[in-house]
Amino acid sequence: MTHSLILNIDIDKEARGNYVARAHQGNVLVTEPELYDSISTAIRQEALAIPPSFAHFVEFTYNGMSTGTYAVEDVPGKAAELADRLVALNHQMHILLEDRRSAGA
Repeated sequence: MTHSLILNIDIDKEARGNYVARAHQGNVLVTEPELYDSISTAIRQEALAIPPSFAHFVEFTYNGMSTGTYAVEDVPGKAAELADRLVALNHQMHILLEDRRSAGA
């Protein structure tokens, strides 16, 4: 298996209700960034836009946290679940960082 079979899609929050998705393989951007109204919509629409022969697996990241690797065809039906997971992981990270700051103060 080569990494060219895996597409990475980074989702960044630009403002409330504005999320930008950037698809890349390695360090190469493979599409123009797209704007979405939610993380879930970004995940679903980006997965649906992947041509079948282009990539077979996809990983989504949000603020450095990852969904893990999924088969492209499995993602649209799991978009809400994956978005919730990314938000929950980011919340956990925020709590851990706050605890570390409090302990160091």
